[in-house]
Amino acid sequence: MEIIKVKQLNKKFGANHVLKDISFEVNKGDVMAIIGSSGSGKSTLLRCLIDLEKADSGDIIMEGKPLLKDGVYPSPPEIRAIIMKMGMVFQHFNLFPHLTVRQNLELAPKVVKKEEAGAMSQRCEAYLNKVGLLERIDAMPSTLSGGEKQRVAIARALMMNPDILLFDEPTSALDPELTGEVLSVMQSLANEHMTMVVVTHEMSFAREVANKVVFMDSGTILEEGSPEDIFIHPKEKRTQEFLSSILRDQNKRTNKRYRLKKYC
Repeated sequence: MEIIKVKQLNKKFGANHVLKDISFEVNKGDVMAIIGSSGSGKSTLLRCLIDLEKADSGDIIMEGKPLLKDGVYPSPPEIRAIIMKMGMVFQHFNLFPHLTVRQNLELAPKVVKKEEAGAMSQRCEAYLNKVGLLERIDAMPSTLSGGEKQRVAIARALMMNPDILLFDEPTSALDPELTGEVLSVMQSLANEHMTMVVVTHEMSFAREVANKVVFMDSGTILEEGSPEDIFIHPKEKRTQEFLSSILRDQNKRTNKRYRLKKYC
């Protein structure tokens, strides 16, 4: 079942053409990893998918409903209804520092969906348990490690019962040990068939967890396919150069792969 269909998507910032005729599809249960060098348009693409940036032309169809069709957006209520089916996890956590972990998780369901306190509390505890942080439910964000903050951010996104999760470099601000914590949670979600689109520089995740890999370069999708297609049999010279460079850099930082352990 098709969850997302993007066709000939374009986005410019002034004279800078950031996304150039981007087209792809995501089916239910897919884990699609988007890789590429900094400045290739990966994060802008995610932000267009969840309407944090407005595209200039093209189509974005979410579960059969147009978020963008022939460059035209629907009414604000229709946009809100579509993007509420998506959750996004950012690079820098974006937790509210003055709220406890519980309050961070329960804020959006309370304000946006008007959920009852009892139901919210049960789901809050369930999702924190899933990410291995139930004991931190009343902690303030300032007392959490970076990995814990990102796991809380994932639990917060799950509180809205999304059909798809978008991840924008969720581990880039973390050291290798904390990176493993977050990737473990993401792997457990993949095992549960959560549909995910993940912008990442973690090639181990893209290779071992994703079932689709997209390589972006200079605002275009230069190559896409299975992990085997991209990592073992890349067709484009630019893909080969990128993978050689980033894998060499990652091997310098660590001589072993991250061991992903389950939190659920």
